[in-house]
Formats: sequence, C-alpha cells, structure tokens
Amino acid sequence: MRISAVLFSWFFVLSFVVGGIATAQTMPNASTPAKVSKAALRKQDRQECTEQANQQNIARRNQAEFVRQCMADRQGARRAAR
Repeated sequence: MRISAVLFSWFFVLSFVVGGIATAQTMPNASTPAKVSKAALRKQDRQECTEQANQQNIARRNQAEFVRQCMADRQGARRAAR
C-alpha cells in the first residue's frame, strides 16, 4: 500500500515536469515575429491608403478607386516579397 502511494506521487510529480517541458517547447519565441492575419493586413492597408488619399487631397468621389488600387499594389508587393 505504501509503495503504491509513493509510485503514484512520483508519477504525479513526473507528469507535471514533463508537461511543463512540453509546454515550454511549444511556446513561440519572443524573437520570432508573430504572423498577422489577412484581415488585420487588409485593415492596416485600408487605413494607410485612406490616410494617403487624404494627404494627396483625392476627391471623395475618387477616393474609393484610389484606395482599392493602393491596397492591390500593397498586396502585390507583399506577394512578390515572398
């Protein structure tokens, strides 16, 4: 009875140690850049292109076309960089 309690306690401690090691290996490094989702990239592109259209004083009626073209150019540059 006493031996089974000791074995159980060692098994319990060992499972925590192994679990901690496995978790540590799957955690991302702080030095590796996090991947940005496609939606976040589109939002960032839209904000920057809209800001650029405002700086260039693009008329409101032409702003949508400018932003679409700007976003397409930015996405094309990202794909070419891969």
